[in-house]
Amino acid sequence: MATSARGITLAELGLVHAPGVSTPGESSLQSQISPNQATETVQSTQQLYDILQRLITMLSTAQPLDELLRSLAILTQQATLMDLCILMLLDHSNGQMTMQASSPDLGEHAVNVVPLKVDQRLWGKLCDIKIPGQLPVLNVHEQEQLNPLKNVQFETLLVIPLIAHGGCIGLINCYSSKCRDISAEEELMLSAIAMQASLAIQNRLLTDMPVHGNFVTMFFDDLLSGKHNIEESLRGRAASLGCDLSTPHAMVMLAILQMPESNGHGEVISETAENQPGAFRRVMKLTKRRIQENYPGSLLDERENILYCILPLDKDITGGGLKTWLDAHVSQVEREQHILMFAGVSNFCHEIGDYQRGFAEAKEALQIGQRLSKEASSTHFNDLGVYRYLYTFALSNNLRDHYLEQISAIARYDQGRKRSELLDTLELYLEHGGNIKDTSELLGVHRNTLTQRIERIQSLCTINVDQYRNRLPLLVAIKIHRLRESGIVG
Repeated sequence: MATSARGITLAELGLVHAPGVSTPGESSLQSQISPNQATETVQSTQQLYDILQRLITMLSTAQPLDELLRSLAILTQQATLMDLCILMLLDHSNGQMTMQASSPDLGEHAVNVVPLKVDQRLWGKLCDIKIPGQLPVLNVHEQEQLNPLKNVQFETLLVIPLIAHGGCIGLINCYSSKCRDISAEEELMLSAIAMQASLAIQNRLLTDMPVHGNFVTMFFDDLLSGKHNIEESLRGRAASLGCDLSTPHAMVMLAILQMPESNGHGEVISETAENQPGAFRRVMKLTKRRIQENYPGSLLDERENILYCILPLDKDITGGGLKTWLDAHVSQVEREQHILMFAGVSNFCHEIGDYQRGFAEAKEALQIGQRLSKEASSTHFNDLGVYRYLYTFALSNNLRDHYLEQISAIARYDQGRKRSELLDTLELYLEHGGNIKDTSELLGVHRNTLTQRIERIQSLCTINVDQYRNRLPLLVAIKIHRLRESGIVG
């Protein structure tokens, strides 16, 4: 992998590697890597094991991120016997890679270091690890695109991607003044270093970032904004947060609502205003923890009493497992915490552009699902059916018509009598085309009982419920009635 660039040579900069000579900042590693070890090419499993041991020791040390990156650059230079190693990380604000550390230190040299803007095709090539232990094979043009040293001449450039959760969060570039061939053993060593370092850097970024919550919120805002030409930046920002957007995900919205409680005498009581925020925070914290445990790699953004979620579904082909898990969780919260929680679930999101659509689907599923259920539940967008088309009309149009009046009369009859299920019976009856046999089986009642209910329904109506042209308007009127009569605001 040889390339060259016009400009100052590495020798002129005084960066040509001299075996056994340390550079400023290397003293912290001298106890870990002896001069003899540093001058030998890695040729055995034992040597690879020793280097990885030193790497693990270094990464587990509690040191600031900039010191960690500097130590990593030194270790990589010594392990490869290259003249210069620089380490770059993705800048989340603009999608560019900028240099963070080098070995030897370039601070005192007149080197033109420019940020890197990587095109989508090359970005995908860096992230596409077909064979573990092998580095990407790059041509001269690709290497030049990944080289931030525009006025330095060299013969060999080795590019080592830092991959975390399927996304590239940075690069380690190694330069030599000589033509170098990298052995399979060295590639394995460098791949192992990069894998361990990537995870450590990502975790340190999340730990050290004081505005982590704001960073996640800004990420969601940009992801859902529909802006163009920021796909690469979004993928990198997601990767730095532990989320691999190259795999299928679902958008989920979870809303927390106060559930009225009974004092045992039929009187409804509610939690006091001062207790309610604490209960909400407790449930939100519990929900976040359970999501991360069951769906690692998720992104969560809390906004008042609503939680935005991006959940990975690479192992859940149909998404049915997610729906089942959400139903169990919100039911448990209702039972144990006495708080209503509803969830809206989108279809799969495969590309960056899918997430704006997924957000709209999850929001609509949440809003309509809240109106249709009196108990905590989750609603998938695909399960909304005709309610999708009626929701806006039901909330915005307050006019009543002949069909809605029939439904209101039946609903008032049910409300005045215990165990009266005339409206539910009529809905099922109309949904099955007036079929007595199918409806009675679904209701679990005798045919004669169903017939008697239909007769009672007809006695309350001024129109013929069995007349074909009345069936669809009556069924639609029932759906609108249910949306309007819900006590939960969408």
